[in-house]
Amino acid sequence: MPEGEGMRKKALRFNDLDNVAVVLDGLQAGDQILVNDQPAAISAGEGVPVGHKIALAAIAAGEPVCKYGHLIGLATEHIPAGGYVHSHNLREPEVQRQELALGGSAKIAAECNLTELPQLSGYRRCNGQLGFRNHLLILSTVVCANQIVQDYGAAHRDAVTITNPSGCIILPEEAAQLRAMLLGLARNPNIGAVIFVGLGCESTEAEWFYEQVQAEKPAAFIRQQSEHSSGQAYAKLETMAADLQQKLAAQRREPASLADVRLGTECGGSDWTTAIVSNPAIGYVSDLVVKNGGISLLGETVGWFGGEAALLKQARNPQVAGDIVSLLDRVYHRARAMGRRIEEGNPSPGNRAGGLSTLAEKALGNVRKGGTAPIEGVLAVAEQPAGKGLYVLDNAGLDPVSLLQLTASSANIILFSTGRGTPVGTPLAPAIKLTGSPEAVACFGVHLDVDLSPVITGGMSMAAAGQALFETMLAVAEGRLTAAERFGHREYAFPLMMGVL
Repeated sequence: MPEGEGMRKKALRFNDLDNVAVVLDGLQAGDQILVNDQPAAISAGEGVPVGHKIALAAIAAGEPVCKYGHLIGLATEHIPAGGYVHSHNLREPEVQRQELALGGSAKIAAECNLTELPQLSGYRRCNGQLGFRNHLLILSTVVCANQIVQDYGAAHRDAVTITNPSGCIILPEEAAQLRAMLLGLARNPNIGAVIFVGLGCESTEAEWFYEQVQAEKPAAFIRQQSEHSSGQAYAKLETMAADLQQKLAAQRREPASLADVRLGTECGGSDWTTAIVSNPAIGYVSDLVVKNGGISLLGETVGWFGGEAALLKQARNPQVAGDIVSLLDRVYHRARAMGRRIEEGNPSPGNRAGGLSTLAEKALGNVRKGGTAPIEGVLAVAEQPAGKGLYVLDNAGLDPVSLLQLTASSANIILFSTGRGTPVGTPLAPAIKLTGSPEAVACFGVHLDVDLSPVITGGMSMAAAGQALFETMLAVAEGRLTAAERFGHREYAFPLMMGVL
């Protein structure tokens, strides 16, 4: 080794097309660099934090910046070789989505077809779906009924309670979406029984929901205006809940398989490790589930912008690809109708601190949660998958909203990657937290279930990381509690609506 070479700092280049590399050691001006363990003919022109990008060659103003072999932005000024590349000198690229709508080329690797299928168990519902948990859900159908639901939840942590931010004097389209959300939550396979709590004069009446699900699972409803007082309504709720809890206690787990998995995929608090470790690990598990007869759901619509080219290649056919483009266009125009651009809300400050400069850079990691399987269709809010396979769904980017919407579309277990660390769980499905970030493990490890940071620090291959996550998912499906479940994290939020009129 030449004299002084041992002092070089490491950086990682993902693709031969890339003109930036991610630094694995914090840089100071003048530091020499090893790119993929090879000496580079550049030195750092300034300080660059761990996980952030350094230019491998000079980039003129207006020229593309590439990472992962894809365009992540355009330089807003001249960036010298060895310069720090981040939000201050990079802007979002323009993407013509209509030109990308091809589809039909996705194929799962043959090794995902398991010869020995793992044996699972769960609670079989009347519609054939399987729950890995057996919750009693107490669900408010209008904000005016929230108090007794909250009171019951505070006194009885063995039940899941969800209050409602709306439910009355709302536009018909919003009432329809709210009904779909509430009904999807009640029908989630992890719910063994449900009580709908209403006031009696709302747009989304408790009795209507009861009529939809009473043939599918034990159910009941309360109309508070028929009980003379909220105190009497609460007493009736206590009696109903005790009866349904007894019925749940009598239920027993039955044999199940990977074909019963309805996997929800999520990432929150993303950083530079998310795209190269934790999200590909989720994609590996997603492919295993889909290849062996299960369902996988990929949401966070606002996190796809800039990653369309990679996502659309997975569409089953041009029709599905066109549906994805139409969805992205609708989301884009929602923001434009308010005089804003979708990129203005993303990446978050935490994402930027973690090395992500543009929404396109973040999106290229986000879409990797879907693995390599063909996308079978596009789901609206709370819509149920029509068959098996990988589906994308229109849901929010805010984690508690996204998680709730995944469960409203039937997810019975969730893989949740994070680069910065998050305690967030969800009421209806166990959320398995994983990270590839050594920093997240050090500062927030108590809230994480799977540590994949050795992929970064050395000693773990991506294949081993994917297998470790898969084995954890199987254990959680069989009853192991996640960190979020142990600590009682049941965060949720409903999608924003126009509000009361």
